[in-house]
Amino acid sequence: MSFATVRRTLIFLHRWIALILTPVFLVIILTGAVLSFRPILNDAQGPRPGASVDVAALGRLLGAVEKAGQPGAISVVEGGRALRVMGQDPAVAGRWDMATGDHTPAPAGGIDIFRTAEGLHKTLLLGLGLVVEVASFLMLGIMIAGPFLAWLRFRNSLMGWHTAVGWLLLPLTLTSPVTAVMLSLHIGTGSRPELPRTKRPVTISQALDIAGRDLDISRLAGARRFRGGTVMLQLAPDAAGRNGGGFVVTDQGVTPLVGGPSLVKQIHEGTWGGAWSGALNFGISLALLVLTVTGLWSWVRRKARNRTRPVKGGGDILVAHASQTGTAARLAKALFEGLVAGGEKATLAPIGALKPVDIARFPLLLVVASTTGEGEVPDGARALLKRLKPNDFKGMRFAMLALGDRSYTHFCGGGQSLRTALVAAGAVEALHMREADGDPSAAFLAWADTVRGELALNCDMAGLLPVSAPVALTVAERQRLDAPDAANTQETWKIWLEGAQDLAFRPGDLVRIAAGAGERPRSYSVGSSSRIDPRRIALTVRLHDWTEDGARRFGRVSGFLLREAKQGVTVEAQIDPHPAFNPPDDPARAIVMIAAGSGIAPFPGFIAERRASGRAGPAWLIFGNRHRDGDFLWRDAFETALADGTLTRMDTAFSRDVDDGARVQDRLREQAATAFDWLVEKQAMVYICGRRAMSEAVLEALADVLVTEGGLKPEAARVEIEQWIGAGRVRMDTFD
Repeated sequence: MSFATVRRTLIFLHRWIALILTPVFLVIILTGAVLSFRPILNDAQGPRPGASVDVAALGRLLGAVEKAGQPGAISVVEGGRALRVMGQDPAVAGRWDMATGDHTPAPAGGIDIFRTAEGLHKTLLLGLGLVVEVASFLMLGIMIAGPFLAWLRFRNSLMGWHTAVGWLLLPLTLTSPVTAVMLSLHIGTGSRPELPRTKRPVTISQALDIAGRDLDISRLAGARRFRGGTVMLQLAPDAAGRNGGGFVVTDQGVTPLVGGPSLVKQIHEGTWGGAWSGALNFGISLALLVLTVTGLWSWVRRKARNRTRPVKGGGDILVAHASQTGTAARLAKALFEGLVAGGEKATLAPIGALKPVDIARFPLLLVVASTTGEGEVPDGARALLKRLKPNDFKGMRFAMLALGDRSYTHFCGGGQSLRTALVAAGAVEALHMREADGDPSAAFLAWADTVRGELALNCDMAGLLPVSAPVALTVAERQRLDAPDAANTQETWKIWLEGAQDLAFRPGDLVRIAAGAGERPRSYSVGSSSRIDPRRIALTVRLHDWTEDGARRFGRVSGFLLREAKQGVTVEAQIDPHPAFNPPDDPARAIVMIAAGSGIAPFPGFIAERRASGRAGPAWLIFGNRHRDGDFLWRDAFETALADGTLTRMDTAFSRDVDDGARVQDRLREQAATAFDWLVEKQAMVYICGRRAMSEAVLEALADVLVTEGGLKPEAARVEIEQWIGAGRVRMDTFD
């Protein structure tokens, strides 16, 4: 059995034992916290070592008490100035002044807090001592298992505090269940002494008279009626710290309780060091309470994530997206913001996160749908299609923009499938479906204009998708990133383009370059930042080549940049902002960067910009390619960042190396616990750049992490990832 399997089993047992027994644990912990005050109060109010109680005054007062009724127990409090009397008889219960004999009755209807707490702590007041004992064993088990389930990492989050408390305070918190188990098994408790018998019962005052012949009653701490008509006395130590302890008094004399309470019992009850040991026990109870409550709350949050979130019909328009790589989500958000800016009441949501009843609340649905795989709907939307039934959307109107690429066999297949499903469920097309080929910006703006005009909606799209003017850039520097003499690598270069004047750009923005007039431009991700150098733009360009008719052919744009455009040549380009793939505005925000091959292009800029800010937060890079020694692109830059702390962690996967053979999605699954920590606890933003197939595999791996580490169901995990995409927490820039 693998460690991963053992760990999953431990997580399952840890979680469900804690959940089932949470009510019992809370009763034990809270009553333990109450009982920890008993040694604190006794130490504060009772006689100190060497203190002296006025025996004559004590005798007179106790006689007056017993004339009023029979006490069950007494304690010397306030340094010997008063007696606290406990018992069922209200005529005697309360405080009695040692000097004046004045009686302050206990509050009417009051309860003995410590006695009640003790009953709950030991038997739940229902005679369920066995349940408490079993709960103690199981509490010990889950506490010991805890450190094996999560490594100690300091992070300011709910589960971060849960883990930190569990790790750092484990030696202390273990004392409570360990001593409880030892008491249950009679380990370390010593042999119980044979208690003396009495011929006739004695009262507390009689017991004090009898004990006074052999003991120094001036050191009395307390007394209570005991088994078989006897009385138990507790004496404080003398000035030398000796001769304290417990004694049983009968009509025949006094018998000391040899050895007193066992050390195990004293540790469990917090009585071994007086007030400060009681305070320590209270702190342990608080720590156990924190562990129980945070563990319960984390489960509640997981359950909430497992439920599909309903969307309230707060307006007439639902703007939804079925997005695989984030483009559809970005466009849907732009449309939503335009509608809101125009004064319309609209709601934005990923369509895969909705139930049919949620969608049916809206008279009008505007949806942007992408295509994945071989003409399929995105992963997050598939569950909705399975749930749809005829007439679910009867009377609802919809308009759709479908995203696709004509180089694929099933152009806009995802949008077409979703459209067919909506019509089958009773929805009516308000507009004919519009299709976008490749870069969807122009098609989106035209579709939004049609939506605004033909559906009579107020939609202000100004500035939401800005179009940049052409700019002249000079090839300033080129450097090959792969090893030319290595086999099975792909020729890849770093190119620096320089402008004649300052430019505005950030890592992840797009530079569009055409090899000639009328040619379709090719987009490259920017790998530098104008915040560092506003005139130099770094690109990562892989040479696209193939063999045809016995001759080597090159891609138009990559061939132009790497074979034709020599250093100093000026090219016409267009810099398009790509805010959906820029690094966080707050450089302290945790990020996870995942790339394969030339998809690494924007991430050197991410690192450089964060380093320059002086406030770089946690950053994790997962990079994959063919060979470590052949095409570890930008290796020096990332290893330098790792050394200076700008990059927190780096994992690599080289698929064609004999000793590796992994891909980036494999690394995510192997590091599932770490990935879950970054995703959920650090709330990291995830950036995925590379081929479309790679990004889809990474999304599947992220969902698997939420299933294995977060306890989500597979469908709920996919919906969660889709919602992260819609919210911008997972961002993708992909190519074919």
